[in-house]
Amino acid sequence: MEADNSTVINPVAPTYLISDYIEIAYLGMVLMLGVPANVVILKKLIKEMKACNRDMVKSGFVMLKINLNITDLLILTYSLGKLIWLITYRWIGGDIACRMYQMFSMFSLYSSSNIVMCIALDRLRNVIYANQIHTKTSKISTVKVLAYGSWLAAFVCSLPQFFLFQTVEVNPNFIQCSDVWQIRRHIKKENEYFPEESFVLTETFENIYNIVHLFLVFWGPLIVLIVTYAVIATKLMKYSLRAPGTQSVRRPMPTAADDSPKDVIVHVNLEDGLLKKDGSFRKVVKCCKEELIPKQHRKKSNRKNGGKDSTTTTSSTSTRVPTWRKQMRSRVFRTTMLVILTHFLFWFPYNALGLMKYINQGMFEVLSANANIFKDLQILITLINPFLYGFSTGN
Repeated sequence: MEADNSTVINPVAPTYLISDYIEIAYLGMVLMLGVPANVVILKKLIKEMKACNRDMVKSGFVMLKINLNITDLLILTYSLGKLIWLITYRWIGGDIACRMYQMFSMFSLYSSSNIVMCIALDRLRNVIYANQIHTKTSKISTVKVLAYGSWLAAFVCSLPQFFLFQTVEVNPNFIQCSDVWQIRRHIKKENEYFPEESFVLTETFENIYNIVHLFLVFWGPLIVLIVTYAVIATKLMKYSLRAPGTQSVRRPMPTAADDSPKDVIVHVNLEDGLLKKDGSFRKVVKCCKEELIPKQHRKKSNRKNGGKDSTTTTSSTSTRVPTWRKQMRSRVFRTTMLVILTHFLFWFPYNALGLMKYINQGMFEVLSANANIFKDLQILITLINPFLYGFSTGN
């Protein structure tokens, strides 16, 4: 869609700035390092996914890491488009490509933010239901529902971009891809989807759209992350304040060589839902609790064992590491925290700048000179994430 000469904004085509050269070099470096690193990690995570097929907790976390890795590759693809745009210094793809690119760029950001939020929600789920069996079933897992929902939400939230951007000829033979509000402020150009008097083209709608976008892409997920980890911290501290979580139960069990019952000590880990017998662990369906053992049963067991107490507390109770500490020390928990913290640190500046426009206009105008730097920080996260969840081993 090209405008005639009467619609030209500026008769002189813009030229490169020093900041443009810096941004070209920066994007080139990120792409050169980020694409190979993320492709290698994607292959590694797919193999890891197959290896932990029966462990729901681990396979769920690996699946979310794969999704996050894919969002990083999408952001790098968007960065490649931006690099080409900077090198040509004009939009050369046509109107449909302009709309698709703006929609895709927003989709990559939404999906990345949503997957980080899913990782936090998955951590919360595993802390709350830590005592349940963690093996796969034929049903669709909660992690898959979260992942599919994240991608669908990202698509829906980014769809308006297709209708709110279009190409415009800012001077003869110099075409750019811009939003409908900028075009309306500087040029009289008919919009394909909205009439001239449409509320969508007003500054009020522009402000509403930008605020909603900021909330959906960053501030809303940030609130979810804060609430989620506040609940996680509360749950883990409650676990640590509970009564001793390990007890020994003496129960008669027959052996293959002798039909007479023999006393076998079975250590019940109340918090982790595991049975420990002769130094090995196996999962159980339900976690035992001390109050669930009736006193009558204990008395009968005492009589059978010559008056000895059949339920004793092992010395490991006093020295056993609390569940909340084990959770905090686990690599899964640390990796989750680092991914979320990195997401916050690198996304906060640009989104804070966007919000500053509606809080302090003067401060926004001062900081907007560095808007590209703040925005490019979001791209740098694609280099850091592989080192957080990919280039390491262990659980």
